[in-house]
Formats: sequence, structure tokens, C-alpha cells
Amino acid sequence: MASGGARGYNDAVQLGAVALLGGAPERASARWFARYAGVLLAYLLFVIVFGAWVRITGSGAGCGDHWPTCHGELVPRSPSAQTLIEYTHRLTSGTLGLMALALPLWAFRAFPPRHAVRRFALATFLLVLVEAGIGAGLVLKELVALDASVARAVAVAVHLTNTLLLTGSAALTLALARAPLAPNAGQAARAARGDGALLVALCLGLVLVSASGAVTALGDTLFPVNGAGGRAAPADHFLVQLRVLHPLLACFMVCAAVLVALRFGRTLLCRPAACALGALSLAQVALGALNIAFNAPGWLQLVHLLVAQLTWISALLLAFAWRSASSAGG
Repeated sequence: MASGGARGYNDAVQLGAVALLGGAPERASARWFARYAGVLLAYLLFVIVFGAWVRITGSGAGCGDHWPTCHGELVPRSPSAQTLIEYTHRLTSGTLGLMALALPLWAFRAFPPRHAVRRFALATFLLVLVEAGIGAGLVLKELVALDASVARAVAVAVHLTNTLLLTGSAALTLALARAPLAPNAGQAARAARGDGALLVALCLGLVLVSASGAVTALGDTLFPVNGAGGRAAPADHFLVQLRVLHPLLACFMVCAAVLVALRFGRTLLCRPAACALGALSLAQVALGALNIAFNAPGWLQLVHLLVAQLTWISALLLAFAWRSASSAGG
């Protein structure tokens, strides 16, 4: 009797996931698509971290003010180290664009009409195009290298926000493609009033703190605390004055993220994402403290950025798991 009830519940969870996603795709096709989506997400994170390395090394102007060519050439001759870094970043970004183009083409063949995977796969490709457009604008407007203008700070914040939307879209594409293959939720979520709003507020807060972190990282690159590179940090420059804002926002959001993780971790389906959110948020506190203690060395900034992206993804996956569990629970 108990086993029959468990099977019935698992069937209900499967039906809930199918209803949420808009139809069940053929299993083998969905499995291979999910693997590809996972590879694309991992490669996307690599491209994002490499893009930060371009900023840290001051290589954004490595190809001059030319785009998509490099110094007016398809392949630069006798390139400097900065040119090689920028040119390599353009090549890896171009490869990402081709991979992102394949994503919706495959999704439209593998999944039925109105399936959510189709929408998020297409959104991923479009956001890659926006990402490329922002990067091109930074180069063409010469908001790179040692530029410390307000325009560059705003562009960096917008760039980071779009990057979060991009990684989120890619992660949800993967989650939606895999959802029909993992029907055993184990426990339905009771959709308490305000839970959805709480998750939305958490995600918006993470976007805000990440954007402030991008501006802070720009200030650390242009005006190192220890005066590395012979460039002193003017006390009245807005990038220097804003340094204190990011740690305060980050500490607040870490506390909020841990509380959210504890709240939603009581539901079995939400528990993996909730545990990841809590652990990654605490790791960010440690990485932030190390950045401050060691004057934000480049390699540590890259680790900090990667963990920030993973924290954002875990928050989105938590929201997805909560919605799936709520749907399955009726």
C-alpha cells in the first residue's frame, strides 16, 4: 500500500513537471540536448572569467578601437601580449556565439511547441548577441584600458547584469531539459504566501550586489590599493569612494541568502539548490575578505567572480525547484 502511494506521488510529480514545462520530449533527444546545454554553460562561465582577465590585465584596448577586426586585420601580425589576450577573448566569444546559435535550433527540433526549453534556449542566444554588442560598444567607445569615466562604470554594471541574465537563461535551459528525466521529487512544496516574492527579491538583490561588485572590481583594477603599477588612488574619485558600498551590500545579501536557503531547504526537491546557495554565499564572504586583505589580486578576483556566478545560478535553480515542487503538489 505504501509503495503504491509512493508510485502515485511520483507520477503526480512527473505530471506536475510536464505540465510546468509544456509537454514531455522524447527522452534520448532531451538527454543529449541537456548534455550539450551543460557543456555550453560550463564554456560560458569560462568565457566570462576570461573576459574579466582581459580587464584585469588592461588588455581591452589590445586590438585598438577596431571591432570585429583587430587593428584592422582579421589576424593580427606580431601581436603584443595584450593583443593576444584580447584577440583570444574575441575568438572564444565567437565560438560561444556559434554554440549559442545551435542551442535554439536543437531545442526547436527536440522539444514540442510551447515547451519552455525553446524559450530559454532562444533567450540564451539573444542574450549572447546583446553581450557581444555591449563588448563591441566598450571597444568602439574606447571605454577600456585605463578609462575611469562614469560611462565606463555604468557600462560595466550593465554588462554584468546582462551576463547574469545570460548565465541564468543558460542554466534554466539545462534545468528545464533535465526536469522530465528526474521525476522523483520526494516531497511537494507548500507554496506559502510570499515565497515567490521572496525568491524574486533575492534574485534582484543578487543582481544589485553583483553589479556593484563589477564596479568595485573596475576600481581595484584602475586604482590598486597598494599603488601597484605606479597609479595612485585619488581619494575623491567616485570609483574609490564606492569601494565601501559593495562589501556592505554583499554582507546583507549573504545573510538574506542563508536565511532563504534555510527556509526552502526544508523541501526535499529544493534542498540541493538551497544547500548550494547557502554554501556558495558563505564562500563569497570568505573570498571577499581575502580580496580586501590581499588588495584584490587578479587571480582572486577571478575566483570571486566565478563563485558569484555560481551563487546566482543556484538562486535561480532554487526558484525553479520551488516552482516545480509547488506545481507537483497542486
